[in-house]
Amino acid sequence: MSCSNLDDYRALYPVTQTKAWLNNASMGTLSAPVTDALNAYLRRHAEGEISIEHDLDLVATARAAAARFINAKPAEIAFTKNVADALNIVAQGIDWQVGDEVIIADQEFPANVFPWMHLRSRGVIVRQVRSDGSRVPFERVVEAITERTRLVSLSWIEFSTGFRNDLKAIADACHACGALFCVDGIQGVGALPLDVRETGIDMMATSSHKWLLAPTGVGWLYLREELIDQIAVNWPGQSSFTRGKSLDYLDFDLPFWPDARRYEPGILNYTGLVGLTAAIELFEKVGMDRVAGQIRKVTDYAVEGLRSAGLELISSRNSEDWSGVVSFRVPGQDPADVHRRLGEQGVVISLRGDILRISPHFYNNESDIDRFLAALV
Repeated sequence: MSCSNLDDYRALYPVTQTKAWLNNASMGTLSAPVTDALNAYLRRHAEGEISIEHDLDLVATARAAAARFINAKPAEIAFTKNVADALNIVAQGIDWQVGDEVIIADQEFPANVFPWMHLRSRGVIVRQVRSDGSRVPFERVVEAITERTRLVSLSWIEFSTGFRNDLKAIADACHACGALFCVDGIQGVGALPLDVRETGIDMMATSSHKWLLAPTGVGWLYLREELIDQIAVNWPGQSSFTRGKSLDYLDFDLPFWPDARRYEPGILNYTGLVGLTAAIELFEKVGMDRVAGQIRKVTDYAVEGLRSAGLELISSRNSEDWSGVVSFRVPGQDPADVHRRLGEQGVVISLRGDILRISPHFYNNESDIDRFLAALV
């Protein structure tokens, strides 16, 4: 399907007919092309038109789409269940020594905290960079790196405040000190263009159910090709090895795949991968610069309305660190009551602690924001 303007693409998202869905940082919605692809796959499954060869082909198609979307190589993509699953592959695969350090920020989502905290039992030191309001100051990240720092792991966009870290600057700082840079990309991939070659990041975990507007249960790990042999496989299974479509299950004398497929131990979420492929293909038709431009336009409009209403804006809107996440507070009102009241009026946003958060996507427009502001005040 070819659409000439964003209103045509908006019509592909059924949620726009009933709700102002401003919650893509929590759970994205599905388009008609994605649900059509899912239904077609499930129908073939129900009718017995399935085979392992067909499923392996669709995995290869999804892997190529995911790689293309971030300018990686298919060999650098491993599919996982979610972000935490992907980050644990890295956390458990590095040959840590007692006294090695990992640096994170104090406002990271738990998925980018617990895999590293778990390493404390192995003598790894986990250090948290203190944020400054909504920001994770670049200078503090650099100052935290020492000669014992093996890895820095930060979100591309911090989930509660929407602050966007400068991936290239941090990657350069890490590499200058011999450290790796790992990224939780879930709040940016699908909202903003990303070129992993240009940024120089070493690895990134993301998942498909937020800004990628695809089904749940599909995560992926980007791992720079040169590092694959340095990250051990700790959960091997039949799919980790170079077994071809002949599937000789009694041949146990096999090497690992030479690429990131070695981290996929068994059957993947084929249904979810079908949805992910369809979602990425739709983004490619729209164009990621166009997606990001619409998100900027809609969030700017929302920020103007929030400021006019005298509300407390938390998220930065600077050109270098803005994102699709806009967080705010309503002075004098219980945020839980505000969140509930909006939901009752069909306006879906998030509540994170005492912070309210909207996260519109490219299919949202000013009418959604008008509905949100009218329900808010």
